[in-house]
Amino acid sequence: MRDAHISRGGVFSADPRRVALAVLRAAGEGAAPEEVLNRDGVMLSQRDRALASAMVYACLRHQSRLDYLLDRKLNSPSGTPSLVRVILRLGLAQLLFFDRLAHHAVVNETTELTKKFAPGREGLVNAVLRSFALDKENGPYWPVEEDGAQTPLARRLSVFYSHPQWMVDKFLDEWGFRETRAFLVAGNRSAPPTLRVNTGLITRDDLKAMLPFPALATRYSPWGLAPLEFVGHPDTWPGYHEGYFSIQDEASQVAGLLFGRGRRMLDLCAGLGGKSLAFKILNPLADVVAVDLSDSKLTRLKEEYQRLRLPGGPECRTADVLVQKFQPSFDLVYLDPPCSSLGVIRRRPDIKWKKREEDVETLAALQKILLYSAARAVIPGGRLIYSVCTVTDEEGPGVVADFLVRRPDFVLRDDFPEALRDARLAPGMLRFLPHRHGTDGFFYAVLERRGSP
Repeated sequence: MRDAHISRGGVFSADPRRVALAVLRAAGEGAAPEEVLNRDGVMLSQRDRALASAMVYACLRHQSRLDYLLDRKLNSPSGTPSLVRVILRLGLAQLLFFDRLAHHAVVNETTELTKKFAPGREGLVNAVLRSFALDKENGPYWPVEEDGAQTPLARRLSVFYSHPQWMVDKFLDEWGFRETRAFLVAGNRSAPPTLRVNTGLITRDDLKAMLPFPALATRYSPWGLAPLEFVGHPDTWPGYHEGYFSIQDEASQVAGLLFGRGRRMLDLCAGLGGKSLAFKILNPLADVVAVDLSDSKLTRLKEEYQRLRLPGGPECRTADVLVQKFQPSFDLVYLDPPCSSLGVIRRRPDIKWKKREEDVETLAALQKILLYSAARAVIPGGRLIYSVCTVTDEEGPGVVADFLVRRPDFVLRDDFPEALRDARLAPGMLRFLPHRHGTDGFFYAVLERRGSP
């Protein structure tokens, strides 16, 4: 095993398995895997960082499937310490999904990892993984498929496609079997980051010619490039430091087709400001006000404005949208509130295991309040765009329906470009789904306040 040292920030190591374990442990405590990987993987080569990342995401994508298989081997599943279970998931994921890794090497390396971080449990880990390695050598080993009709459909889907059962139950009720299964399959596929071209500095074709990998023009966004393979990190690609592109999923880029020609935009719950950045590129003379609770996110938003060389940085306000007093002075208000984020599971599989069924209802209640508050800032004749990166009815159409009852002076606009028609959910609403559109899951509603500006 290669050397590692532990700091208050995490485990810094030149061993991809130690880094992967550190990331998985942090993810189990609520941290974002990619942020921990960037922090703890600084000593890794590009190749080893890619391996650590692949191991982390294999464990997170297939967690309940791995646990199901492990429970079949463990004499006392409920008595297995959580750290040991994470180590076992890490070893089993390598055996099942990494065909280029020799089985004996996986077993030995994982056993050594256990000696370091869970001493006294290495015998258990070694025995369990050796048993799996032998099973795999003798043929495919997916006992969940053998249960057949004896196991309820929702349970089989939950285990085999590794999504929480509450989520499977919910989508089976709303969508039926075929749609639900397609959604689950798409959620377990990795997705390279999508580029959004800064058309104020370069054309899409010129940027495409600069990239060191093949990429296709996106279907729905006229500014996007979708890499056909993932090579390195975006900040190492040609054009990044020149501000020629940013990273934004295609479904999120679609917001640029809904803005209209506003002169003054209010970006609420702005986060890192992807929507206001897009608005500024399209409307360089417009004023942008970005509001968020996080100072650090707003700081990064300003830095991104500078990297993209956009004129006139945003006015940033650190504030709570719930208590902020807004005057009707904006012709475009964009609200992207906290949501269950079930539409980005293919990029953030840890979300599956962090969200609970009751979170959807709680978040929908918050979204209704935030949307009502955001509406106060819209001038007559102005637009209010509501978007969430999730696919639940409660957080999409349900929030909008509640709003229209409370604010009858707003109406849904149904003037979407023809290119977006196959994502049209209802008049004035769009829903993108990973298995249908090849994008993140996303919901939009475009509303207009009655009256003349």
